[in-house]
Amino acid sequence: MKRVYKTTEPFRLEGTGERASTQLLLIHGFTGSPSELRRLGYYLNDLGYTVNAVLLPGHGTTPEDMIRTGLHDWSGHILRSYDAMAASRAREGKIVVIGHSMGGLLALELAMKRRLDGVVSLAAPMFLSSRKTSLALLLQYFIKYIERRPAAAAHLVEEACTYDKTPVRCVVDLRKLMKLVKADLGQVSAPLFVGQGEKDGMVLPKSAEYIYRHVSSLVRQIEYYPHSSHGLLLDEWRERVYEDISRFLARLDQAGTWKQAVVEIQT
Repeated sequence: MKRVYKTTEPFRLEGTGERASTQLLLIHGFTGSPSELRRLGYYLNDLGYTVNAVLLPGHGTTPEDMIRTGLHDWSGHILRSYDAMAASRAREGKIVVIGHSMGGLLALELAMKRRLDGVVSLAAPMFLSSRKTSLALLLQYFIKYIERRPAAAAHLVEEACTYDKTPVRCVVDLRKLMKLVKADLGQVSAPLFVGQGEKDGMVLPKSAEYIYRHVSSLVRQIEYYPHSSHGLLLDEWRERVYEDISRFLARLDQAGTWKQAVVEIQT
């Protein structure tokens, strides 16, 4: 099968062998697309896992489409995607959700509402680097979009197929989602992996520890990547992130290894 990159289409990759019954639900970030998850998806599918990468409403087309969507559309789509996977899974099948950025928030929210066998939250924002997003509540009544400034790592933005402008009213809903998830983190009890790049220019790295400290998961792991940006799934250090995620998934397959109460923070 030819591998395709830089496309906004959702994708499904059928697994093989014993791991095929473990379905991975991949969720992309704010204004992004499944393209940012394709390299990870191919990597995990090569290991045998079944991969489902969704396209959030309003994403992967135009900012004009996105501005007509919001929190309930994004959350609702994830719930429906999970329910469809759960209805079709094998008797002993597992479902693990992997989310990047806003996708990490949606993954955590899903863990509050549905039974999951594992959660991988990558660069999920509890605290944003810029305080300007707090102005969106007022700005939405005056301007519709904010142009994105040229990024230092423009090739990452290009591969993620991210919009070149951001609907202001959607920033308001992103902040609502952050607030909701932050307030209810104690409801997350599934085994959890938290990953965070220390060179993230959008999300403050302390977000990862906040998530780690406030969930109820008895099994949890946190990893910091000193050289990784917000686009940690695509930048040059991505292989280490992929390997850590694959080891986390492998441990889920070996239930006996999860008897320890808490995996200590690794820095």
